[in-house]
Amino acid sequence: MTSHETNLSRRQFLRHSATLGVGALIAPTIERTAHAASKERVVIYQGVSLDSLHPYGYSGGGINGIWLHMIEPLIVMDYGRKDYVGVLAESWEFQGRKWVFQLKKNIRFHNGAPFTSKDVAYSIERMKTDKRSLQGGDIAELEVETPDDFTVVCTTKQPHALLLDRLDTRYIISKAAADKYSDQADNYAIGTGPYKFVSWQRGGNLVLTRNDDYWGAKAEIKEVILKGVKEEAARVAGLLSGQADVVSNLPIEELDRVAKHPRTRVEKVPGFRMYFLAMNVTFKPFDNKLVRHAINHAIDPAIMMKHIFAGNGEVLNGPVASNMTGFDPTMKRYPYDPKKARELLAKAGYPNGLELKLHFSPDRHLKGRELCEVIANQLGKAGVKIELVGQEYAVYWGKDGVNGGKLPFYYAGRTASDADTFYDQYFHTGVTKRIGYSNPEVDKLIEEQQRSADQKKRVTILQQAGRILMDDAPFVPLYTLAEIYGVARNIVWKGTPDNRILAAEMKTRG
Repeated sequence: MTSHETNLSRRQFLRHSATLGVGALIAPTIERTAHAASKERVVIYQGVSLDSLHPYGYSGGGINGIWLHMIEPLIVMDYGRKDYVGVLAESWEFQGRKWVFQLKKNIRFHNGAPFTSKDVAYSIERMKTDKRSLQGGDIAELEVETPDDFTVVCTTKQPHALLLDRLDTRYIISKAAADKYSDQADNYAIGTGPYKFVSWQRGGNLVLTRNDDYWGAKAEIKEVILKGVKEEAARVAGLLSGQADVVSNLPIEELDRVAKHPRTRVEKVPGFRMYFLAMNVTFKPFDNKLVRHAINHAIDPAIMMKHIFAGNGEVLNGPVASNMTGFDPTMKRYPYDPKKARELLAKAGYPNGLELKLHFSPDRHLKGRELCEVIANQLGKAGVKIELVGQEYAVYWGKDGVNGGKLPFYYAGRTASDADTFYDQYFHTGVTKRIGYSNPEVDKLIEEQQRSADQKKRVTILQQAGRILMDDAPFVPLYTLAEIYGVARNIVWKGTPDNRILAAEMKTRG
């Protein structure tokens, strides 16, 4: 029982100007003169935005951060402390197959309704059963009991030591609002968070106002405007012109200009987002292990890290990054060898090579298009002709894309501080459809480490699973990147390693 309170110039890779002609792209978005953020308002530009007001119809770090302004989880990872801390939960206890949460009292939703255990039970049930939810897969077997208004008992089929990781991005909504507004409840976006919903336009602005009755520390900034701006150059131009105060995914080639500008600064932190190429093994030719090995041998991420990202990250030398629980320092990636890749393709029955589509989302991933062009070039040298398919994030990531198991080959990123998060979502049979991979031995190892509260034992087991996954190779590990933000100089805020931008954490100077 445990308790808790190569020789190519950079210019060749970055052929397009970052700022040419972008003023017109952002000028109409927000009526604002070039002045610093104030206690009255902050404007945030991100590469992603809400596609709907469905509180569970999404997954992903950037969008998690948007929702966290309004609705909150039981617990959250504190990256500074490297441990979970309570948000709506006061304390929790692991009792084998049960996790018992004691909830904080005197918390109210934006509509004035008191927060109780019934809201937790309702929210988790909706995550699991709502057909539009993308958050039910890894908590599908979770059963919730509410012995009183401030106690929640979560029961799993097997002891699950990592349930907190699953609940970190599972936010609680108001049952009273759902009862009152029925299928219109999402339009009100009622939560317990530090900001209240004001308005939202698809493809436009999400406007929030401070919750002056917030149960915790009141946010300093009164109004928040969050806008999805897909073009990297447009985000930078907005920041430098004063139309935006914080921007995500700052382009590498703009770091010096943003750092030297009198209005702005660069905020950079080591990231937990791993990038990789996923091969869905339910589609040909990825059902052939030789093909998957060939794809791995055809890719050299060191070139990408040097020339596209200027060293702002780390090449993965195995399935997970060196800053993650479960990292194995003895593991090595497949060596770059286009000749061997061609030989493996021929052995697999493709002597004339392959033609494949590579799906990606340019508005979600930093330098996504440039990166995928390099990948296509490298694969071409191994006899694999690539057609690039760029998609809007909502389409790419939705049930007609990655989460519906509809994309055979795609470029993706996953934020995680523990290998279990990645392994469970992508390689544990039946949890998601993202990659279609199934291996009873991997399943056994994943489940075994999930039952253990012994961290050293867990690491050993995760390393075993990692070795099998590297041999089966349903993916190509690439790199992790630093999370880089552009920030107005008068904003006091420390960037996060999971790409969440939270206005409630910001202060202003002057």
